Amino acid sequence: MKERLCLEAERLGLSAMIMGSRGFGASRKGGKGRLGSVSDYCVHHCVCPVVVVRYPDDAASADGEAAGLTDELHTVPEDEPVYHDAPEAQKEN
Repeated sequence: MKERLCLEAERLGLSAMIMGSRGFGASRKGGKGRLGSVSDYCVHHCVCPVVVVRYPDDAASADGEAAGLTDELHTVPEDEPVYHDAPEAQKEN
């Protein structure tokens, strides 16, 4: 499955991949890493950049404050697209 993710990212020509990680694989290994096996594989083998979003720890997220869950999200207005006409000299060609 994890190999397939990297193959599909390459086939689709993705510019980036965003994935979550709970880190269950890292806890079994006893290592200091926090990535699970799938996200760790993708970070090291995918041709595009991989952004791994970690879930908050259970103890830290109990009150919601440590994970920043009480913050409000605000919309960001999009800029209007700007179109420029070609100079007259180029239009004649």
